[in-house]
Parts: sequence; structure tokens; C-alpha cells
Amino acid sequence: MGSGTGAPLSGGPLHADLERLYRIPLGEAGLPGALFQSDPPAGAALPVPTGGGREPGGLVELALERIAATDGEVRAWALVDAEGARAQARQEPDGRPLSGVPVGVKDLIDVAGLPTGGGSRHLSGPGRERVPAADAGCVARLRSAGAVVVGKTTTHEYAFGGTTPPTRNPHDTARIPGGSSGGSAAAVAAGQVPLALGSDTAGSVRIPSAYCGTAGLVPSPGRLPGDGVLPLAWSLDRVGVIAATAADLAGAASALGVVSPAAGDARPAGFEGLRVGVPGGTLDEPIDPDIGAAVERALAAVRDLGGEIVDVEIPHGWAAVAAGMTIILAECLDYHRERRASGGDGLFGADVRAMLDLAAEVPAGAYVRAQRVRRVLRGEALSALSGVDLLAMPTMPCVAPRVDAVADGMVPVGGTEVTMAEAHLRYNVLANLAALPCGTQPLGVDGQGLPMGLQWVAAPGRDDTLISAMTTFASR
Repeated sequence: MGSGTGAPLSGGPLHADLERLYRIPLGEAGLPGALFQSDPPAGAALPVPTGGGREPGGLVELALERIAATDGEVRAWALVDAEGARAQARQEPDGRPLSGVPVGVKDLIDVAGLPTGGGSRHLSGPGRERVPAADAGCVARLRSAGAVVVGKTTTHEYAFGGTTPPTRNPHDTARIPGGSSGGSAAAVAAGQVPLALGSDTAGSVRIPSAYCGTAGLVPSPGRLPGDGVLPLAWSLDRVGVIAATAADLAGAASALGVVSPAAGDARPAGFEGLRVGVPGGTLDEPIDPDIGAAVERALAAVRDLGGEIVDVEIPHGWAAVAAGMTIILAECLDYHRERRASGGDGLFGADVRAMLDLAAEVPAGAYVRAQRVRRVLRGEALSALSGVDLLAMPTMPCVAPRVDAVADGMVPVGGTEVTMAEAHLRYNVLANLAALPCGTQPLGVDGQGLPMGLQWVAAPGRDDTLISAMTTFASR
């Protein structure tokens, strides 16, 4: 989810932000009920298109060759199931939309017969292996569309961080790929597979996509099944998809039934009739100057293509990082309660152990408050979206930092340093809190040749509009 490590609660930045949460007037806002995860998405039962025409096994062999040639440096894979992939490719009938397409699956997501390691030693020791008998729902959806699972991509331990060691960024292996779906984004960026699954709790699909120069989609709740996935924070987690380009992402989303087949077709007339909202303060510092300039150019391009750029307000948007972190800490601590109580701290990585220790200091009332603030934020986001078709913003305020630069949990942004949680969640966590569909696509590179990302956010069930905007922008 990209939180990284943080200072102790007492007197630290999270403590100060929690104090600010208590000053938000909530009125009658209660807990958000089902936490929006069961909102009925519009058009959820979409037809899966037909296609095919690929030579059985050909793409899988190319993927395996590419992995063998490049993964010594990138290290995007926790496990490569070459023989299983070849066997599936030989049996794969033609005529389905993803027939023979090799895919990676984040190692939080169950694949029948392959261990789900979660990036953790807890799940790799004797008697603790998780070897599921059935595919997660999202993997079953992939297979039904004809895709071939090549293996499991790396994840930050239990998805509780933003660096995904030991994986490196294919654009510069001295830099992190982001996380926690860093392996999926790195595998796609390195050309090892054209498509990969990830999970996103507070940006875990979008952060590494922006850092690695790929496209990522987090659909509306209910569009992709969430069963068979190790949780980070159950009320925020969603499965997402990573692809090399917006066009590839659109094709995958259509094949998986997330959007209609027509959604991936770029609008011939550009952005005519679309209103794109930019939340107030979006480009405030700290932000890398190249990213700010690139987003300004992107908004100008939308305007040139007939779109209308509208300033919108999310008055308590500043509270999203604190509320999101509080919810993640509390729910993750609950999930790991027995494991932590059993004296297994030695099997947690140092950064995850530190985050669980921090979580143990968060009062129960803070979790309740954060969930109530969440309802306020969702209302403000939906109000902003009521007058526009989409929101646009950077995906990240910075490019991928060097591995050594984030060793202490801080990230260089715009000439200063901020906590990893602030850098990674700043533009991302609101969509999870408000259960909104969102996506990121490449926005060129900065002066160092490092990728930048542009993020789009839509109202619940407006996944077609989101994908259409992404493909339109990419084809401009």
C-alpha cells in the first residue's frame, strides 16, 4: 500500500494529524456501514468479448525467455512456473480475448497449486506454507479469458510498504519500483509480461505504475472479485490490473468484464463534452517541478481536445492520508494479531515490525474517528464529481527515488523530504477511502529520464468513462 516506515505515534507526524482529525465537524456522520465495498457498480455483468488468433504457447515462450534474460537485475518474480505455464498454453483454446497471453500475479493472490508467499518468511517456513487448491476469483476471471499464469510477482511483505525489496526499477536498477505491487509493475515495465494483477489499498497499483512507467487500473468495487487475496486492510483493499499502455489496459479490462468493449475505443472527437475537475491544491508544493509542469501540459492537452478543465474543492482532502493510515494500521494489526502475539516478531521484516508496533499505539477511538472522517471525505469527493466527469491529478509528487535515499523512510520530493506515507498516499488514498474507480497512465519522463504518471478518478461505476479518457489521452 506504500506507507513505508514512520515515526512513533507519540509526538510524531501521525499523532499531529490524528489531533487534526478530531477538529473536523462530523455532524451526524456515522460509520460508513459496509464501507462502500459492496456498492452496486453500474453494468457489473458485462459481456466478455471474443478474439484470439495467437499461436498457442508462442507468447508464453517469449515471456519466459525475457524473464530469463532480464530478471537477474530486476528481480520481479517470487516464483516462475515455467512448466505449468507451458502446460496451460498447450491446452488453451483459441478464440478468447486473452488466449495465450502470459500474465503475472502478485504474490498476495492465490493461484491454485502455487504457494502464496505474501513476501513473508511467515508463509515460507515449515508448516506455514499457503498452497491454495483454488484460484482467487480474479485469477479465475483471467483464465476464463484465456490468459496463462506465468508465476507470482513480488510484493512488499504483506503489502505493508512501498519499496518491494528485492525488486528494482527497470528504468534504473538503483531505484525502487514502488509498492506494494512493485513486482507486477516491474515485470510489465521490463517487457517480461504484457499484463499483471496487483492489489491496491492506498495506491499499491498506481504508485509502482507511475514509478515504472506502466498503466494501472483499480476498478469500482465489485468489478473484480476480491476473494483469495491476503488482506492488508479489508475495508480498503481492491484488486487491480497493470499493463504497459492505456490501450493494453483497456483491452484487459474489457476481457475481464470490468468495462464494456467500446470503452477502450478512443473518442474520435477527443474530450468534447467532458468536464475534468482538478482538486484545489493539487499542484501545491512539495512536488517535483517536472511533474507539475507535465500535469499542466496534460491539462492543456485535454483542453485542446475539447475538454473543459474545472476547479473543484474537496475541503478536507488533507485528512485523507491520516485517516487512511489510521485505518490501515488498525485493520492490519487486527489481521496479524495472533501471529504477532505468538512471538513471531523475528519473522517480520524490520519495517513491517515497526509499522505493527506503531499500529499498537493507535487508540480504538482513532479508528472510529477515521472511519467517520472517511464518510465525510466520500461525500466531498462525490460532491466534486457531481459536476464533472473525472478528476485529474498527478499519480505521484516525485519520480522513483533511489533505494539508498528511502532507507530511513523519507522520500525526496521537490527539493525537500517527506515521509513515505505522505509521498505515496498524497494523491492516491482518497480513491480507496471513497471507493472510487481510478487509473494511472504514463506521462512521459522527467529530466533524468524517469517515468511520471497522470491519474484519473471517476464516480462509482463510471469505469467506462475512466478507461475511455485514458485511451483518448494516450492516443492524442
